[in-house]
Amino acid sequence: VKNNKNEFAEPLPIEDVLNEAGLSTVTPRRDFLKALGFGLGAVTLAACQTAPVHKSIPYLVKPEEVTPGIPNYYTSSFNGQSILVKTREGRPIKIEPNPNAGEFYRGTDARAQASVLDLYDVSKLKAPVLKNEETTWAKLDSFVKSELAKAQAGGKKIRVVASTVNSPSTNAVLAQFITKYPAAKLVQYDAVSYTGIIQANQNSFGKAVLPKYNFDKADLIVSFAADFLGTWISGEEFTAQYTSNRNYKSLENKKMSRHIQFESGMSLTGTNADTRVPIKLSEEGPALIALYNAITGQSLAGGTLGNNTTADKVIKLVAKELVQNKGKGLVVCGSNDVSTQILVNAINSAIGSYGTTIDLDNPCYLYAGNDAEFNGLVAEMSRGEVGAVLFLNSNPAYDFMNIDAFTKALAKVPAKISFSDRA
Repeated sequence: VKNNKNEFAEPLPIEDVLNEAGLSTVTPRRDFLKALGFGLGAVTLAACQTAPVHKSIPYLVKPEEVTPGIPNYYTSSFNGQSILVKTREGRPIKIEPNPNAGEFYRGTDARAQASVLDLYDVSKLKAPVLKNEETTWAKLDSFVKSELAKAQAGGKKIRVVASTVNSPSTNAVLAQFITKYPAAKLVQYDAVSYTGIIQANQNSFGKAVLPKYNFDKADLIVSFAADFLGTWISGEEFTAQYTSNRNYKSLENKKMSRHIQFESGMSLTGTNADTRVPIKLSEEGPALIALYNAITGQSLAGGTLGNNTTADKVIKLVAKELVQNKGKGLVVCGSNDVSTQILVNAINSAIGSYGTTIDLDNPCYLYAGNDAEFNGLVAEMSRGEVGAVLFLNSNPAYDFMNIDAFTKALAKVPAKISFSDRA
């Protein structure tokens, strides 16, 4: 273009103008106009893109409850949380905790707040997919039914892998499915597992449940790496309970709960503790044993903390305070080890926590995953015993602790069906 039409006979002195020497000298009027003209032209060309057309269609008969520009609200639920949804002209735009939920008030976590974005996610699948190609629902239903019938007739097992199911309607549908296919079984799997606590309660009390913790009823809280103000079980619910006993009203009544945190890494809960005691991960078990021995007078082996004299001293003081606050103390631990949680149960039993700060009769249903059952499923798939596996709100190929073992076992399953709305 330059040689044929000689369009730019004189080069634009942009670099000369913008360098340090150019900026410190007076710019000639002619060069300034060249640079300005080029800049305006470039901006204009960059802006010459077709703008999307948004069509606004007025109501022919306006719904009585809708006034454009004024939001409406309705209540719903999300993962066991009672929520209040703000809508504009039928479109949900904001989620907040339901203030009228009463004793079911748990606040909302980050997933609940962000879930409204899922309604407008354009990356969702637009149609069902069969063998990496879009298909119709009729063809997909026919394929799934034939695969399930084939697995049932061949004596193979059918497994439904789901994250914790606490919906009555979903449980009813699963029950109907298992009735139709007797070889089927529900395996609940949670990416963040609390099986250690559930199994410990089964061993200690004969109740395989995740207990309801009442931090608002505790005068003394002792936590071993349980980030209950952050991500442990139900952080929003526990935060509301925790602050209710540590606010200005508590200060006026001259009765505020005390909180001691033992942990190896800094957490949100640790930063809010009255006393935070750093311990190594390897010292968590010995610290619990030492606390149990100090409270009960027993002499379980392994309760020595080595050179951590600070933790040893604090544990002895904490043990005395827990005994003094019998029935009003609470000890929690973030470990998923069954033996560790059995020891925590023994400590809470010794200080009278059950029935006051810990409720086993009205448990938490947020997590019911069973690690042993899921590991059993992986073993069944590895042996080629599973003919079909269905995934509901779960993705173990992404978040299981041993992805390689799971994917190799899954490859031996003839029919793999996912209810995910994304590829």
